[in-house]
Amino acid sequence: MKRSILITSAMATTAAAAIASAQGAHPQGGTLTVPIITATFVEDFNPFSNAQEDLVRGTMFEPLWAHNVMQGGIDFRLAEGFTYADDLMSMTITLRDGLTWSDGEVLDADDVAYSISLGQEDATLDKTGKWADELLASVEAVDPTTVRVTFNRPDSTFDWYVEGIYIVPEHVWRDVEDKITFKNSDPVGSGPITEVVTMRDNQVEICRNPHYYKAGDGLPFLDCIKFRQYSDNAQIQPALMAGEIDWGSNFIADIESTYVARDPENHGFWYPANDLVNLYLNTRKAPFDDLAFRRAMSMALDRETIVDMAAYGYPTIATHATGLGEYYAASFNDEVDAEYDQYVAYDPDAAIALLDEAGFVDIDGDGFRETPDGAPIDFGIQVVNGWTDWVQSAQMVTEYLAEVGIRASTETVDWSVYDSTLKEGSYEVSMSWSTAGVDPIQTYNDYYHPSRVGQGWHVNHGKASAEMGALVDEYGQTTDATRREEILAELMVYTGETMPFVPLFSNPTWYQYNSTRIGGWPTAENSVVQPVFYSVGRKLAVFEGLYQK
Repeated sequence: MKRSILITSAMATTAAAAIASAQGAHPQGGTLTVPIITATFVEDFNPFSNAQEDLVRGTMFEPLWAHNVMQGGIDFRLAEGFTYADDLMSMTITLRDGLTWSDGEVLDADDVAYSISLGQEDATLDKTGKWADELLASVEAVDPTTVRVTFNRPDSTFDWYVEGIYIVPEHVWRDVEDKITFKNSDPVGSGPITEVVTMRDNQVEICRNPHYYKAGDGLPFLDCIKFRQYSDNAQIQPALMAGEIDWGSNFIADIESTYVARDPENHGFWYPANDLVNLYLNTRKAPFDDLAFRRAMSMALDRETIVDMAAYGYPTIATHATGLGEYYAASFNDEVDAEYDQYVAYDPDAAIALLDEAGFVDIDGDGFRETPDGAPIDFGIQVVNGWTDWVQSAQMVTEYLAEVGIRASTETVDWSVYDSTLKEGSYEVSMSWSTAGVDPIQTYNDYYHPSRVGQGWHVNHGKASAEMGALVDEYGQTTDATRREEILAELMVYTGETMPFVPLFSNPTWYQYNSTRIGGWPTAENSVVQPVFYSVGRKLAVFEGLYQK
């Protein structure tokens, strides 16, 4: 007997289908143009290298399924369903019949088992993190459309992480010796858009998969996606206003007057709440090894002014110190939050008092504090070069810190540096987001599970622990709602007590659209999916509903 969890696609919420059915069938044709911030495009379509992940995720390499948090269901893609065993020691995945790769080869359970098992061979290929934390014991193809994943311990959450697995063709990848440096210049994929027709340093155009499994349903409506290269948000804004871009996923200054007002009928935006943005502190280094200093940093910040001035009021300020933002508002714990909310309230006088009491005082009279042992304090806040709203936010943070005697600077870095220092834990302070997944436990997993150290971005602050990892594991091994709520409360308390990061604001879902050429956009009134371009399933769901007008 198996435990059924939304076992077929017919039983699941399918965002793309909802969009398409609401609009009816449309003729095929047309090209969607989207911006990518990068120095240059290169002929590299390897999903594992992170070189150009936004060109391939979802639309070139389709997931087995994707959760739609906004609608509370699952959009089944290559798979038609899955089941957990009653003892929660395995999952059985059932694929759709008749799947093929873009080169015409059969896509079957062997490909899926191979793709999942790549993470066992090499931790850098483990997109779920579930080989690293030793959840997965084995994976096997039972028959051409059935895959069984066996666990080392009971688990009811593995389906949350499956979206991140890149399903790749075994007949292409099995002979690749170094799967990270492989360029995959002639990609073979499973998604709706796989054929590279234009490859330039400032533009890449990828067109429809000739063997896509939904072709018989007339999907996708659009023929191609054109990716255009831009250096930063400042270049994207005029391009969006000039109609060069159809789908924007970037910060746009004063969007109502600079964009919407120019063509109210066709220019629109929708910014639903997304992930919580934090200042991650390296608690292994002074002065961040001192809890009083970390709390004082947080209390020195006027988040409302930062949001209004640096981000035009689009984000939602963080009001809780317990690790969750507005994306997970349904999981807030009022009792726990009340204990720690004081540490995210703007109170420079309290911040100064904390610093004085902890021995962080101005010894040399230059207006800036030293550590209790007399060492100067002067640290950088890392942010990616070109992320203009975040750069401005970081600059304002340094100004507020200066007002309480803390010297800091904004350190703009290339993406590669940002990526490596977060993974290695070699930063001092880094401004980054948090996981916004299916369940809040995924956020805490990314914050504290020791298996994520060296793998994830947001766990290398020095406060990951076996105890917190055990709580995360227990959450996934029970279906008891009361115990799950207790576990979340314990993790919230730990966050409030240790404060390894300073919450700033809930990042909005940056989403602008131009309906001059393309129709079918999700809106606040048609909120069938959170319109995130930098997401496997959500991008795919939005794209599937778009059509040429």
